[in-house]
Amino acid sequence: MKFRSISFSVVLPLLALSALAQADPPLDVIHQTFVNGAADAAILSLQGWISANPLAADANNLLCRVWYSEERWDAAVTACERAVSLNPKSSLFQLWLGRAYGEKADHSSWFTAIALAKKTRTCFERAVDLDARNVEARSDLSEYYIEAPGFLGGGTDKAGAQANAVEKIEPATAFYIRARIAEHDKRNSDAEQEYKKAIDLNSNSWRRWVDLASFYRRVNRLDDLEAAVKKAAELDSQNDSTLVDCASLLLRVNRNLHLAAELLHRYIEKGTKSEDAPLFQAQYVLGQVLEKQGNVPAAKAAYQTAKNHARDFAPAGAALKRVGA
Repeated sequence: MKFRSISFSVVLPLLALSALAQADPPLDVIHQTFVNGAADAAILSLQGWISANPLAADANNLLCRVWYSEERWDAAVTACERAVSLNPKSSLFQLWLGRAYGEKADHSSWFTAIALAKKTRTCFERAVDLDARNVEARSDLSEYYIEAPGFLGGGTDKAGAQANAVEKIEPATAFYIRARIAEHDKRNSDAEQEYKKAIDLNSNSWRRWVDLASFYRRVNRLDDLEAAVKKAAELDSQNDSTLVDCASLLLRVNRNLHLAAELLHRYIEKGTKSEDAPLFQAQYVLGQVLEKQGNVPAAKAAYQTAKNHARDFAPAGAALKRVGA
């Protein structure tokens, strides 16, 4: 397969340099630099901003999110802790600190993970207390309650209470939470019905089709997974990060890699970019797909494009070593 996205290796540095050329570029410009894939340039800008404005809580939170996307959990925690210390009343900042603690917990020893899990729950609960309408915080807190054991404050009854609260704000998310509870309880038929109810309610139903596809992966219904991915891609008129999620699912189960590559090119070349899938991450996933297909030269190019703009994104560096670059 012809690798068509290498042109971004020229375009992205120009975008980054344009942002950096401004004196104290606005945070939204730095954010766009980040989602366009130039993590290194965004970090450099943010560090300069914070040096000049040490009380800039927003800049510290954004720096946390860039490092989070690079899977640099310790750095993400440090930046998010700083943001929360500067503005402890921000629901958003508490949410991201909880996410950073959670990822660090997943990559830590058992004893360390327990302490971090408690911090994760505390942050998610504070995020909800600070803004009862923060649906993302309620959703993440529900996931914590579903997955965590009782001695760490978990419990599906608590997740159910969050679903009841979310139902008044965003009903589709309430159905999603109830689906996760049913899945956790091994009531797979009930879970499937709840996922489908979320699809029926949500105007952005393509994202809910990905939720259903992820469920099908977990219960090993791979034909249904592929059909759900195709439906999500068909409905995604915005060409948003859903395409990367769809490709990642296909990659994970080693199904229809041709379609996975097509979806990634669609996102890279004409997608609505977001920090859910900054371009360096999309390039890395594309590299994985191409490598699985046996197209090693194109895989190397994709991995190198990711590495060029996010040098501390360890998965891209490891992939380049694996393919002998």
